[in-house]
Amino acid sequence: MWKFACSPLNRQSFYRNDSARLKLWKQQENARLILLNEKYQILMQPDGIHPQNATHHSDAPIQQRWIYLGHADSTPWFCARVKSGEFELSHHQQWLDLKLALPQLAEPYASTLAYAKALIYWHQHHQFCGKCGASTYIHSAGHERYCEKCSKSIFPRTDPAIIVSITHGEHLFLARQNIWPEKRYSVLAGFVEPGESFEQAVEREVWEESKLNVHSIKYLGSQPWPFPCSIMIGFQAEAKSMEFDLQDDELDQAMWVSPTSIIDKLKSGELLLPSSGSISQFLIERWAHQHKINLSKYRAS
Repeated sequence: MWKFACSPLNRQSFYRNDSARLKLWKQQENARLILLNEKYQILMQPDGIHPQNATHHSDAPIQQRWIYLGHADSTPWFCARVKSGEFELSHHQQWLDLKLALPQLAEPYASTLAYAKALIYWHQHHQFCGKCGASTYIHSAGHERYCEKCSKSIFPRTDPAIIVSITHGEHLFLARQNIWPEKRYSVLAGFVEPGESFEQAVEREVWEESKLNVHSIKYLGSQPWPFPCSIMIGFQAEAKSMEFDLQDDELDQAMWVSPTSIIDKLKSGELLLPSSGSISQFLIERWAHQHKINLSKYRAS
């Protein structure tokens, strides 16, 4: 199963405007705090990635920026953004990019980190009202921004994107972007546009990028993807032919692989798979399992 899809939190949205209750939760000894810096890096402890004890960061300036995430059993969880320069690291702590940390992250903590990162990213990019241009302010424990000038409430949004494994017979279609690490290939993906269904987005994106016509589109699952603030909606589809023509400037190369050829390419180093924990990895492995081959030992770090 992919990461970021196993949240332990009860988000308790009905308490987000209860300032007295939130204040008490912030003071609880078992409260947990996820810290990210201005680069959206997470704070990492020497023995791995763990949430901070919130009582260690209860000074007023930082606490005012705490965002309530929810409760896991009796433990309240918060997140906050701090500037690297105003935060003193101790005991060999370090800031680490969430995507680089992905192979090290275990559930359910990974999902909570993704939730925190997505909210903090949204806040940093919605500090002004899109209607009148005035400054907006944090409301509802960090789940709303409010413009006092035009009385407009702004709520967090997630960008939907489809991701699809395309097959033709026993073959799987893989492609790569020129900004990816050398030899890294994956399945096709793209953002959903206004006014179209997920299935229509699959057909359009695949055609625009490869000139492949697809049918028999089947939904498989979704993954919150905090890079920066998306949700990946996973599909499988069948191509009507194997003739493709790359049209998207983002795609550098593409190829069809068979169950036999993918093993050969992985063994020779000609092909690298997507990162462990991603839905793209799952889609490729699902195809492989259907053909009774195990790709787990070829997972990228």
